[in-house]
Amino acid sequence: MLIWFTALVLILACAPLAPTSVAPLNPNDINLFIKQTAEAASIQTLAALPTSTFTPTFTATPANTYTPEPTLTPIQTFVLPTPTKAQTVQFFRVKHDTQLEIYNYKSRTAGEEWTFPQAAEVVPLLASAKNGSATQRTTINGPWEAYMDALNGFDSGKLIYLKGVQTALFNGAGFPQLESLTMGGNILTLNEIQGNWGRVNTMDYSSPGSAETDNYTTRPDIVHKFVVVVWSRKLKSTYWINPPKGDVYWPLVSNHTLWIQMDRLEPFPFLPMLVTATTEQDIMKEPKSGSESTGKTLAVGESVTITQYYPSGSSVWARLQSGRWITLFRYTKEGPTYFTSWKMETLPPPP
Repeated sequence: MLIWFTALVLILACAPLAPTSVAPLNPNDINLFIKQTAEAASIQTLAALPTSTFTPTFTATPANTYTPEPTLTPIQTFVLPTPTKAQTVQFFRVKHDTQLEIYNYKSRTAGEEWTFPQAAEVVPLLASAKNGSATQRTTINGPWEAYMDALNGFDSGKLIYLKGVQTALFNGAGFPQLESLTMGGNILTLNEIQGNWGRVNTMDYSSPGSAETDNYTTRPDIVHKFVVVVWSRKLKSTYWINPPKGDVYWPLVSNHTLWIQMDRLEPFPFLPMLVTATTEQDIMKEPKSGSESTGKTLAVGESVTITQYYPSGSSVWARLQSGRWITLFRYTKEGPTYFTSWKMETLPPPP
């Protein structure tokens, strides 16, 4: 018996063990493993890439509405038009009362609550990107006052009007507490877009500009023009005029961050853009009145591609692929004139 028992122990010691029970494999575990592996690889790839800045893509719809893509919060540094052939800044015009539902697409003075038939066509620039936010005030005495005086040719009548307590820009607190406002038709550029809000690009508060180089003709994006909107009860129509003393300007400056609703803005048509001439004009060497002609003309019906804008006062110039310039729009006392198929719904401040 001992021999047989020893033999049995030896046989069992040499036999393979019984297999351990294994739970069925869950396909979701495979997917999770793949996902985790992909995420790890993605993180390693991103870590190896150089730092980059997101650039928003703007899409123009037939209604010329403004749609930022992608849904990331785009941040863009805007600079002046340069001698390069690529557009480096996106301009926007501030819409007028007649383009806004809140005024029933008329002058705000058409409402029964208005005692006078005319008023400054103010548009608030708010402290934060949310409804119910308030405007801000910025002190513009000293060098800033001197700069604003120079923008208006040191005309005492214009400056008394501009600095008055009841003329919108210094309403309530009085001069030198400048309200964060603009007026219909003026040009803005933006530093950031968050949903339906744009952060407004303003002048650097630490450094007043020079009226010789930074004025409404050269920089209409940071030097704005006073606009008065009028409702004619007799004609039942809206029109725009300059203040009683004539053209009045002020610097778009703030020592606070300012925001505006995007639906109050119309973007300039996106570039590059093919336009067709509706009026014959000389092709100029520079985007300014009195520029030397190149000796060439853009004939009626001829099409060209424009690659850059240069707004100047109430006019808009466009750069061609050749580097030369044509006039897209001009606003004079006789009225607005479009020289090509290029169009915008929002007119500049009156000339």
